[in-house]
Amino acid sequence: MSLNVFMGQIAEEFSGREFTEKDLMNFITGSVIIGTGVGFNEEPKKKGKGKKEPKVKKLIRMTFRTYMMTKETDVFKIKVTDRVAENKEWNTDHAEEIDAGEEEKKPENFFTVLSSVQRDLTDEEEEHIKEKVQEYNEEHFGNTE
Repeated sequence: MSLNVFMGQIAEEFSGREFTEKDLMNFITGSVIIGTGVGFNEEPKKKGKGKKEPKVKKLIRMTFRTYMMTKETDVFKIKVTDRVAENKEWNTDHAEEIDAGEEEKKPENFFTVLSSVQRDLTDEEEEHIKEKVQEYNEEHFGNTE
């Protein structure tokens, strides 16, 4: 198609009416049919996205620390939470001594306190947790190390 013929089609299509740059571009690219009022100022319909696949929960190996955080062992979570609350209260009660450098601030971070609770476990409790961790890992991942 020659440029003259194409320009003639454009002039014929838009003669005697107002149009925007977008209307002209749609006519040129052919994405919207503009003729006798059909498709004038119509937006092309957008296709919806399909449903997403649900994410599959990936199993990870159990560790000593993650075992202490499981639902089965709420005892440890309660110990840690109580100790965090005690530390916060102690830190506010002794704020002047801490600021003066006479006392050291006690940790208020959950995981820091969890580490100190782990250190305070008896040998029997520690051995029991290690057995539970090993059982879980063998059940879900086999005997591989």
